[in-house]
Amino acid sequence: MASKTSIIGELTTNEKLDESNYDMWRRKIQFLLEECEVLEHLTTIMSAPLTRDKDDKDIIHTDEYKASLVAYQDWCKKDCKARYTMLFCMHNDLIGEFEIYPTAKEMWDNICFRYGQTSETTLRALHLKWMTYTIDSNRSITEHVRTL
Repeated sequence: MASKTSIIGELTTNEKLDESNYDMWRRKIQFLLEECEVLEHLTTIMSAPLTRDKDDKDIIHTDEYKASLVAYQDWCKKDCKARYTMLFCMHNDLIGEFEIYPTAKEMWDNICFRYGQTSETTLRALHLKWMTYTIDSNRSITEHVRTL
């Protein structure tokens, strides 16, 4: 199994997100976030604890509120780590487009919306590439099949 350091190194050099590599980038980011123990931040959002109860009484001095606040602060730190990891693994021109999202889930959902859909233009481009592809005599059969 690849180490976390080698995956980070590969993502930051060869596999930064662009318009053509979303599927592989998504898999590697999920693996990396799982290793960092922040993968759940791609699917969940946590709200700040309420400071007043249903009777509009101040509850910030209760043990329950303090425990909720600590859990929320921990969640915010991990969410920030997930956001920064995704941003770090993008090409520079994409960072500005996605850093505006306040949570990792919102960023992830917008990346999936933008790159996770197969458009008719993409399918036509792939079809054209397939129809014009020729075998390079300098490549092995394995390399040829991998390219296809």
